[in-house]
Order: sequence, then C-alpha cells, then structure tokens
Amino acid sequence: MQPLGIKSILALEWGTDYDIRVNGIAPGPIKDTAGVSKLLPQEIISKAREAQPLYKFGEKWDIAMAALYLASDAGKYVNGTTLVVDGGQWLSSPRDLPKEAVKQLSRAVESRSRAVGVPKSKL
Repeated sequence: MQPLGIKSILALEWGTDYDIRVNGIAPGPIKDTAGVSKLLPQEIISKAREAQPLYKFGEKWDIAMAALYLASDAGKYVNGTTLVVDGGQWLSSPRDLPKEAVKQLSRAVESRSRAVGVPKSKL
C-alpha cells in the first residue's frame, strides 16, 4: 500500500463528497519540452532515446491524450491513481554506467537545471 499523498486524500474526500475524481499523469521524456532540451546535454539525448523501450521520446500529444482519457467518460471509474506515460521507460533496467560518466551527466544536468528556474533576485 502506498502512502497517502495529497492526490489520494483529495480523491477520497472529493470523490465521496462531490463525485470529483482526482488523478495524476507522470510523463516520461517528452520531445520539444524544456525537460529534454534544457536539462539533457545534447550528446546524451540520442543515448537516452535509445534507452527507451520504444526507442523514441513521447510527444506532447501523448500527454494530452492521457489527460483527455482521464477527463472523459472512458476514465469515469478511474480515481486516485497516477497514469504513467513514459513509453515503458520504467520497465527498462538501469544501465551500468561508469562512475565518471554519472558524475559528468549529473554536473551537466545540474548546471542546465539552474538555468531553467526562477531568475536570481536582485535584492
């Protein structure tokens, strides 16, 4: 049994009291988004794509269709869950990477992620 987070608590309360369903979408790598273009170094993108079981990144359309399913009558009995839309990424086992490669990737992602956030305060 998973711990009760905000989604689960709202699904219980709002489902019972107001007949409102609360679900989540957990996307994998989606091409043409900041999550891929700004956080992943260019030299890693093709390797990350090849590591996907479907050998491709998802598209914004895939996430939109997941949201449409959850909002439609087709998903009217789905409540309190997270729909994973990642092309099966979670199925693939982690690749064994040399320690230096992990450090290099970590530094690259960290430096790019700092550039994506809120600009520094001028105070």
